[in-house]
Amino acid sequence: MTDVLPDSREPRDAPVLDEIDRRIIAELQQDGRRTYGRIAEAVGLTEAPARQRVARLTRFGLIEIVAITNPGAFGFRLRVAVGLRCEGDLDAIAAAIAQVDEVDWLVATAGRHDLMAELRCVDEQHLYALLTDRIRVIPGVREVETLLYLNLFKASYSWPPGSGRRVPDEPGGARRCSPVPPALTGGGEEVTLDEIDRRIIAELQQDGRRTYGRIAEAAGLSLAPTRQRVARLIDTGVIKIAAIVNPKAAGLLRRAALGLHCEGDLDAIAAAIARVDEVDWLVATAGGFDLMAEVGHLDGERLHRLVTDRIRTIPGVRGVETLVFLSIYKVRYPWPPAMTHRDQSRL
Repeated sequence: MTDVLPDSREPRDAPVLDEIDRRIIAELQQDGRRTYGRIAEAVGLTEAPARQRVARLTRFGLIEIVAITNPGAFGFRLRVAVGLRCEGDLDAIAAAIAQVDEVDWLVATAGRHDLMAELRCVDEQHLYALLTDRIRVIPGVREVETLLYLNLFKASYSWPPGSGRRVPDEPGGARRCSPVPPALTGGGEEVTLDEIDRRIIAELQQDGRRTYGRIAEAAGLSLAPTRQRVARLIDTGVIKIAAIVNPKAAGLLRRAALGLHCEGDLDAIAAAIARVDEVDWLVATAGGFDLMAEVGHLDGERLHRLVTDRIRTIPGVRGVETLVFLSIYKVRYPWPPAMTHRDQSRL
């Protein structure tokens, strides 16, 4: 699912975002290590107030600038959604599921599932072991539905809707892109990470704007090779450093998942759905839905209009199930989980 701060993390006494704040956030969503000078130039400020604005945005929890890692670079090649029907104390069940390291996203929903989780797995046997030995055995878990991600059509870290990274359309349909793409060198070879790379990534997972000097000290390198390593990790797609926006501060007070049943050319249907700004994540699945999307919305009426007027009217969409997020229990940016000590369970 999309990478956003959990809805339950509402900033305390946070200032209202103005247009300059929004433009600064947009710059940092493109590149979380963008210099203050370049940010200032883009938004029409001098460097000192631009620096102050970034500090204020992070201090109040409006944004967090982190290294978002590609699980594929660490050997985790499967991405799976799991819908759970439960009985009993939902908070206790969710707390137990959140302890599973491979679960990096967990929400309570109003819909066919009581809980939905996202798993990152090495392969099918790893997935089977997780479901059988770690999740199905949790007291209160009654049914488990698995949806394997097949193809990624759209993903965005950004706000406002429509401003984020989008998988480009191809003629007649949507581009086919692995949900867990490999990290490749310029020569097409898979990137191999050593212990120093992992130390650097761990530093950037804690603070995406950490100075090269501090990263170098933690990694045991001098400054120049540290800069080179960071550039290589970014250029090969091992990490993306970006500002993650708190959706409440951004005006997206609620989120929902849409499960879509389709008929006909799935690429063409996905291409049309991806053009809807409020859809910030879209994937094809093997399971109960042909496509799954995640949307941000302001209230129930606007969600209703979005689904009724914008999604259901797309040719080939035969049915839409709406799963409104009631509570977000876990969102994890670092991958693999052991790389940092940050625990975001039930924020």
